[in-house]
Amino acid sequence: MQTAFQPSTHEQTVINIIRELPPERVLQLVDFARFLEFQIVRKSYDDWSDEEETETEEGIRASEEKWDESFAKPEAKHVMRAMAREALDDYRAGRTTGITTTPDGRLAPA
Repeated sequence: MQTAFQPSTHEQTVINIIRELPPERVLQLVDFARFLEFQIVRKSYDDWSDEEETETEEGIRASEEKWDESFAKPEAKHVMRAMAREALDDYRAGRTTGITTTPDGRLAPA
């Protein structure tokens, strides 16, 4: 038996807010939600990377297992699909920027 999805109180509140906002404000809300989501992902990554001190064969295997577990979660698939759609939309609309590497190895706008 399949049950219908019932949004939580917070989800329903956000849905109600979205319904009242003009389109440009909805985009800002989505951007802010992604920013909050990124903070969680970044903290998880920072915590994880602090644990990785050396690049041993065992460490590489453990790292790959962690990534596999992360990508196997249903919410990860949803987030990745949404990010891919957004990136494609941005590319098609000409809103993308080239990327370069800084001297310290970080990525930066070209």
